This record gives sequence, structure tokens and C-alpha cells, in this order.
Amino acid sequence: MEIPRETPGRSSVGRISKTSVESVARPAKGGRSVLWDSELKGFAVRVTSSGRRTYVLRYRMGGRHTPQRTVTIGQHGSPWTADQARRRAFELLTLVRTGTDPIIERQQARDDAQKAGEARATRLFEVMVERWLNGHVRGRLRSQKDIEGIVKRDLIPAFAGLAIDEITKAKVGNAIEAIGQRSKSASNKAHKWLRQMFNWLIEKGVIEHSPLDRTTRPFAEPSRTRVLSLLEVLIVWNAAAELPPAFRDFYRMLLLVGQRLREVSNLPRSELDLPMAEWLIPPERTKNARPHLIPLSDQACVILLARNAKSPKSQKLVFTTDGEVAISGFSKMKEELDAAISQILETHPEVDQLLGGSFAEWVVHDLRRSLATGCQGLGIPIPVTEAVLNHVSGQRGGIRGVYQLYDYFDEKAEALARWGELIGEALALWERGMFSSIVDLDPVIRAKRLRRARRKASQENRLDVD
Repeated sequence: MEIPRETPGRSSVGRISKTSVESVARPAKGGRSVLWDSELKGFAVRVTSSGRRTYVLRYRMGGRHTPQRTVTIGQHGSPWTADQARRRAFELLTLVRTGTDPIIERQQARDDAQKAGEARATRLFEVMVERWLNGHVRGRLRSQKDIEGIVKRDLIPAFAGLAIDEITKAKVGNAIEAIGQRSKSASNKAHKWLRQMFNWLIEKGVIEHSPLDRTTRPFAEPSRTRVLSLLEVLIVWNAAAELPPAFRDFYRMLLLVGQRLREVSNLPRSELDLPMAEWLIPPERTKNARPHLIPLSDQACVILLARNAKSPKSQKLVFTTDGEVAISGFSKMKEELDAAISQILETHPEVDQLLGGSFAEWVVHDLRRSLATGCQGLGIPIPVTEAVLNHVSGQRGGIRGVYQLYDYFDEKAEALARWGELIGEALALWERGMFSSIVDLDPVIRAKRLRRARRKASQENRLDVD
């Protein structure tokens, strides 16, 4: 196509069409040519020296003596065609005849859009979730770190950039389903905390309705019954040696004291009285909001004293990698621990055989259940085991549960000491490669064997009587 020659710039009149618009010659640099439409008054196309063609409309908001005003319709071909620009010019002239100034209307629309954008920015999901965390979670809920992890890992990536009012039930469903493809437990947690956040926003008058209304937990979570055998406990203990020191000691403390993950991971030195071999968890750090006094076994004291000896006195936390904040990243460390467990089974096929060829799936909380079951196998009374775990039931409630920190203290000390000694004895057998003897030492297995022997003897006695 031949490029029109440049001219100094001029005005002409003719019917604006695709052909006529593209045939307007480009003016010299700094000039501008204008083609006025011969049919629609005030409608024109401007052409610059660069070849840009722009549709405009010139009009007056009054009589002949009022100033002319010009409104830009748009650039030719991006996306305006001649016919589209003509229709828009007609619409604008109609507004002018009704007393509406298109320029003022356009500015008002821009102002409204800016205000709407600013208002929307205050209602973005990431803003609302931060408001909920500050107003309801941080400093109030023990599961704060877990919740913040779910928000950062799952919820913000799913809803970032959306205003809280734009989150629909369908969008929530899609997000929860996507999370569930990675982890059913994470999906349930995301659903739980997202629902609580929307309910909190309703209470605060921020929104009227929740997109999670009448929705249920996406996946059923049966109560866990997984208990690690003594041999499995030893495998976890030894596998922890492959982790960074803070995590190694953390997992071993979980095995020795049976307390909850956050209670151990966030342990400050101020809660410990190592000369007395005691650990007092204040009520703000326990699930039941009751203080919990834990007698420390010799094995636990060894770990804690070693950590103290290797850390500066100014360090406030026991389990930390940087001296400032408590350890975190438990999912990653659990993966590394599982990898170390697999390595142990590969290098010790006899241990793998004793386990039946696999180390069944487990979660960190199963360590707590394993200690409780081990204590029962050792003959520790259930009330004492509950006291070790800081479970509140029966006579431990009420005034006694609040004021008598030393309830069952001696019994708890004996229970944890026996459990620690059992692990120590099993470790000695492991070092000597006597893996089957660890199975024989398992108190749960011994208790089952004893029950079977008693039952067999009872049956034989009945046969003799008959």
C-alpha cells in the first residue's frame, strides 16, 4: 500500500469511512490534519505526523457564544472503526442535547472508578485475611502458626487479587478441591479456617453472607489409632540423627515427654528448672488453658542440658536454628525424617522384616499416643498417663485441676522415668544389633503375650475341671 505523502497539515470535509480515514495524508512533523465528517456535525478524525488517526467530537454546551469542547472517542483500528466511532459520536451528541457534558461525565466516571478501585483495594482477600489474623488469631489462638501457614500456603494463592465480595461458593469449592489433591488434611484445615474467617467478618459487619454457608468439611477424618511400636520408636529416634541438631533434639523430646508439637517446639528456657528436673508450661501455652508441670526424665535432661551448653545465655528459646525464632517448617522436616527412616530400613533388612516389610504411615501426633500406650503397657494407671498428657478428666477438673499442680507429680515422674529407661535399654540393644530383642522388650507386646498366656491357662483350668 502506498504511504500518503507528508503535508504541512490541513482540514478537509468528507464522509468519514475506512477508506477516507486511511487516505488522509500525514502532515509534516509537528502538524496535524483533520477530516471533518460531512454528515455528522462535529465528528472528525485527526491525523498526526506519525500516522496516528484519532476520532474526536467537537461540540458546544450552549449557544454559538459558548466555548467549543472536544472529546476524544478513540484511535482508529485500536479498536475503533469508522462506523463504531460514528455511532459513539452520535451517542455523545445525544447526551449534549439533553444537557449532559460528555467530558464532565467521563471525568466523573473516572473519579467513580478510582473511588471504586480504592474501596475495592480495602476489601481484597489478602487485606481481609490480615485483618482477621490481627483481630482474632494472633496472640489469641494456640494454633496461630498453623493457621498462618495455611493462609500463606493455600488460601492467599487461591484468592489473592479478589475482593472479599467476589469470592463465591463455586470459587471456594474449586480452591478447596485443588488443595485436597495435595493433602486431604490441608483441605479440611483450609475449609475450617476460611469458614471461621468469613463468620468473623460477618460478626464485624464487613460482609452479609459467607460463601461457605451450608458447606461441610470436604473429607472425613477418622480418629487416628496409629501407635508406634517400641522398634518403630527406636527407628524414629535414630532417623532424627540425620536432621539439623535443633530438629533432632526436638523429635527426641517429643518421644520422651509426650507433649504437643507446639508446646515443645516453642519451649522457652524460662519454663525450665533443670536443677529440679521440672518443666512448667503456663496456661496460655496449653490446649486446656491449665498450667502443666512435667517431671523430666534423665534422658530429657541430658538433651536440654546439652542444648543449653551449646547456646548463648541470651538465647531465650530451646529449639531454634537462628537464636531468634522457634523452629518451623515441620512438613519439610517430616519428609526428611521419613527419608531417613527409609534409609535405615534399607541398610537394616532384618529390621524391615520385623516390621513386616514397611513402616506404616504416621504423623507427629502419633508419638504422643505411642508414649501413652507404652505407659499403659508398663502398667502405669490411666489417670497417671492422662496427667502426663495434661488431659483433664474426672477428679483432675475443678479446683484441684487449677491449684494442685503437684497432683500425681511423683507418679508422673516415675512413669516418664520408666519410659525413658525403656528407650535407653532399647537403644543399647539396637547398638548391639539385637533387634528382635527390642520387639520382646516392647511393653505392649509383652502385655499382649501375658494376656494370651493367662487366657490359655484359664481355658486349660476349665478343661481340667470339666
